[in-house]
Amino acid sequence: MTTTPVRPRTPHHPGDDVRQFADDPLRWFGGDRAAMHQLPAPDLAALQLAALRLRFTELVDRLPVVGALAQEQRLDRIGALDDAAPLLLPHTVYKSYPASLLSQGRFDQLTRWMSQLTTVDLSGLDTDGCDSVDAWLALIDDRTRLRPAHSSGTSGTMSFVPHTAEQYCLLYEIVRRDTVPPDVSPGEPVHVVWPSYRSGRSGIARHATAMSEQLARHSADHFHSLDPGHLSADLMLLAARVKAAGGRPGRVEVPAALREQRDHHLAARRSAPQAMRRFTADLAERLRGERVVSLSLWQTYYEWARAGLDQGLDSVFAPDSVLMPGGGTKGSVLPEDWTAQVARFAGVPSVRLCYAMVELIMLSLVCPVGAYHVEPWIVPYVLDPDTGRPLPRQGTVRGRAAFFDLTADVYWGGFVTGDHVAVSYAPCPCGRTTARVEPGISRFEDDDKITCAATPEALDDALEYLADATL
Repeated sequence: MTTTPVRPRTPHHPGDDVRQFADDPLRWFGGDRAAMHQLPAPDLAALQLAALRLRFTELVDRLPVVGALAQEQRLDRIGALDDAAPLLLPHTVYKSYPASLLSQGRFDQLTRWMSQLTTVDLSGLDTDGCDSVDAWLALIDDRTRLRPAHSSGTSGTMSFVPHTAEQYCLLYEIVRRDTVPPDVSPGEPVHVVWPSYRSGRSGIARHATAMSEQLARHSADHFHSLDPGHLSADLMLLAARVKAAGGRPGRVEVPAALREQRDHHLAARRSAPQAMRRFTADLAERLRGERVVSLSLWQTYYEWARAGLDQGLDSVFAPDSVLMPGGGTKGSVLPEDWTAQVARFAGVPSVRLCYAMVELIMLSLVCPVGAYHVEPWIVPYVLDPDTGRPLPRQGTVRGRAAFFDLTADVYWGGFVTGDHVAVSYAPCPCGRTTARVEPGISRFEDDDKITCAATPEALDDALEYLADATL
């Protein structure tokens, strides 16, 4: 396997404009994507420490949960990166509201709960007209800079991570440099293929909007989605609750907003297999030989590829297209050669697996030697699974992954995941100097994980329940 050499560049001094590094790392690195992964490890660590101190100083007294943790730990300053380890929040913080608030539609109280996790002023939001989770999130989108990303609700309730519009914009300015050749002008749209709902506010659906804005440049002719509709947060929540109740009629109350949309959702469900075939055939006709960029879940990519290959369609797009499967199997069973099938259908040498999660503004594409490099604005931690203490930042260490997202300026960017990982701090054979997560990521069995998209099977169960319910 060939590697991509990193271009030499004289880095900034770690003390230069720490705020710019934290707020807009792409600008700090002069727009040079390769330079973002070539800083010597000691320089990057010093830069990250300075930015972490900045975030701690600005947020510790404004976010009650962080202030309480810091007081408990008697921590009034960050002297080293590992000093922040006791302040890494469990992901359950993002769903720490009483579950009854969601089930009863108490969006006024949910707003007050969210206001404890962000410095954005939410006091002026009038939630009286909100009759659904979708309506509540739309209100926040319309009236604030927040873009909360919700989980799929696999535990029966939902997590809401208060990201911002600026963070998604920053991320996809960077992703554009990973996926679009430099000879394409910055304002020129590229074809984006999104084999799912056109929009939504789940962790992965937020990426659809960002790709439409930053890659397709708002061009309807360049954003190609399987379903022109919206992935409903209320439908995803119903899917989780139906699963928890064993799918038994009468055990789960169907929200009024979903009752009104019943016929639309059921029609979409009945036509789903045919819709995927039509979508695939249409793309093969309209985008044959075109360069495309695409992001989706593993299972969705496999279903898409099969819909094409079963119709005799292969090598559909230009070979320099970029397909980015992420999210793992989500409980489904895929054949061992599923990535090869996707690549054959698309006409690319290989797909580019990515490591991402709801809580992080990061989309780490696999490097030429198969690892996922942690972006420089993300501070990685590997915690001892038994004690929770950070393991040394040297060699290769294995344990529970945790991260601090330094771009988080209105909420606390540090959290602990349910991922069991091996992280290597040694320079990579691909030429990058940043820490990397090795392949073979797994989950701790006892973890109540955040997932960003309900599985297709779960959504099918919810729609079947919706069809059988007395409406």
